[in-house]
Amino acid sequence: MTEYDFFEYTAKLTCTPHAECEGEGESVHCVIEMNVLDQSGRRRPSVKLEEEAGDLILFALNPGPNHRIADSKIWKVNDQRLKELAPATVVNRIGSSQIFFYNQGG
Repeated sequence: MTEYDFFEYTAKLTCTPHAECEGEGESVHCVIEMNVLDQSGRRRPSVKLEEEAGDLILFALNPGPNHRIADSKIWKVNDQRLKELAPATVVNRIGSSQIFFYNQGG
């Protein structure tokens, strides 16, 4: 049993209706690596991990008052997915989790 689960996430950052922005928004694509064990060494439920992964993305993106997240999707993948994607352009660590961000072509 592996100590980590991986979730892939895609979305688009767009402007809120009252904000003036150029373009149609910025695509977001990342993979979140999360430790699945709780403090007692027991596996945490996948549903809770997926919810936490979504919260981590929101925290990392911090869209602010003039942007919103649209068309967001999150799904579980395996560690092989990290090898299939191009190298991450940015890697953020939040607690014991890592978020690998990719260019929209990745």
